Amino acid sequence: MCARFSLTSPIEAIRQIFGFKERPNLPPAYNIAPTNYILALRINIDDGVALSAFQAHWGLIPKWAKDGSVTAKLINARSETVDQKPSFREAFSTRRCIIPANGFFEWRKDLDGEKQPYYFQASDVSLFVFAGLWEKWTSPNGEQIESCTILTEPATEDVAPIHSRKPVTVKVDYIDEWLSGTDRQSIPSISMQERFTFYPVHKKVGNVRENNATY
Repeated sequence: MCARFSLTSPIEAIRQIFGFKERPNLPPAYNIAPTNYILALRINIDDGVALSAFQAHWGLIPKWAKDGSVTAKLINARSETVDQKPSFREAFSTRRCIIPANGFFEWRKDLDGEKQPYYFQASDVSLFVFAGLWEKWTSPNGEQIESCTILTEPATEDVAPIHSRKPVTVKVDYIDEWLSGTDRQSIPSISMQERFTFYPVHKKVGNVRENNATY
């Protein structure tokens, strides 16, 4: 599961890596939580080649949803079943995105029974991307909301000491294959994903209102 992450790189640094033309107002975010609006990148709808940036509600709202109440339950999509679940099936084959991050948080129970948060960073790069899906939903009153979810999979040995699952990431060299893919064969293999290191951080990160660099 991935339920908190950070994105603190300046927008211009992110633009240099991914080449999108948009310049969204993006202050540093040290503790991004579900239902926040987050930066995501997708293939430009107009030319089908370049990347474009958009801000999406974290927690996917399927097209057929009667309201947005399901969103908090759909912040992650299990890669093992993403092509089968009605909530994700269409987006998986036609609406993929990547979600930039500098790190993510996971929790593990300590010997005293309390949950200790840990912060994960990519071993080789300071900025990486999650594999995501996006959707556009129209509310009963006509409002259009773009939303997204992050793919997860069973943890590899670099994450397993803390949590049984991990977010699916996409190395830069594989981004085109992921975004243009339509089936399970295009889910990044372990060799096309980032490796991670982790360290414990202050428990106050569990409060979604805590959003600073003092963890």
